[in-house]
Amino acid sequence: MGFPSPANDYIETRLNLDDIMIAHPAATTIIQEPGRILVIDRSVKIRQGDTVAFELFGEGHIGKLMGQSLITEEGEAIEGQALEDVVMLGCVTWIVLDVMERGGPTI
Repeated sequence: MGFPSPANDYIETRLNLDDIMIAHPAATTIIQEPGRILVIDRSVKIRQGDTVAFELFGEGHIGKLMGQSLITEEGEAIEGQALEDVVMLGCVTWIVLDVMERGGPTI
C-alpha cells in the first residue's frame, strides 16, 4: 500500500470535438467547403439573427435571418416571393476555419 498519487486530481480526458460541437447527432449535418467546415443542426429552432444554411435553386448558401428576409454572405437580401424557392437546411452552430496558408511564402 502507499499513498494515492497527487496527480489523480489532474487526470483529463482527450479533447473530442464531436462532444463539443454536436449536440444532436441524428439532426446534425457537416458540410466541408474550401477553407471551412460547417456544422448544421436541423433540430435547433431558428431565431432572428441566426446564421442558417439554405438551398436556393439547388445551390447551397449561408446567410442570416433578418426580419422577413435572408441576407447572404455576399450581402444580397432574399425576401418576398423569392423566399418561396428557399429550402432551409438548418441552423449553422459551428464554423471551423482553415487558417493555415499552404504553399504560401514563409514570413
